[in-house]
Amino acid sequence: MTTGGEFQVLWPTPIGLHRYPDAGTLNPLLVDVFAQGRVAQEKQRGQKPGPFFASDDDLLHRVKIEEWQDFVRFLVSSLGDTVKQANHQAWGGQSQELKVGIEGMWFQCSRAGSFHDVHTHGNCSWSAVYIVQIDESEQRVTHPVYGQANGVTRLYGPPFSALGGAFVDLGNAYLQPPSVDIEPLPGQLLLFPSWLAHQALPYDGEKERIIISFNASIHGTKGDQMHGYSAT
Repeated sequence: MTTGGEFQVLWPTPIGLHRYPDAGTLNPLLVDVFAQGRVAQEKQRGQKPGPFFASDDDLLHRVKIEEWQDFVRFLVSSLGDTVKQANHQAWGGQSQELKVGIEGMWFQCSRAGSFHDVHTHGNCSWSAVYIVQIDESEQRVTHPVYGQANGVTRLYGPPFSALGGAFVDLGNAYLQPPSVDIEPLPGQLLLFPSWLAHQALPYDGEKERIIISFNASIHGTKGDQMHGYSAT
């Protein structure tokens, strides 16, 4: 005998994965541009070259190659599509005209086991990782220490912090896995909510792991208010 009732799934975590079709042309150009930018910024900062580097976050306006604007349009379009799907229910099925603001964009280079520890991003609603360069998957995963996890972006689910001492049985199996690794593929854009904890795991390979990351805020062209207010 069953009692019927209602079933809901609350607070899902939306993730967007997109592929830039002209990555084969753009990415090698970006590698050269970033190499020059890195040398200039290290000199300005008084830094010595090392296994990890993160640029200033003004990359959006710093890159001057012709192919850059098409790439930026791809980023904005992909983000808009992901945001619309993520908010379809919250918007009540309404179509929204969006204004996408890229609040900061930078590139990172890593090698020789360097990594970016677990963190979240503030003052924005969405964040992104675009893979510019990394070893081919077949070679990357053969690393004798890091294996499959070599250079991946790891996303930590909302219940992760509670799972440290959690008892796992069939009843709460839906909490598994507490983290998910996103395979790093050149030309791939990963979009995720900025509140989601994530990490770039240690990377070592023949090629440097080079990524672009950015933060974005999304607003309606006519404002962000979705519901009216009434006095009670």
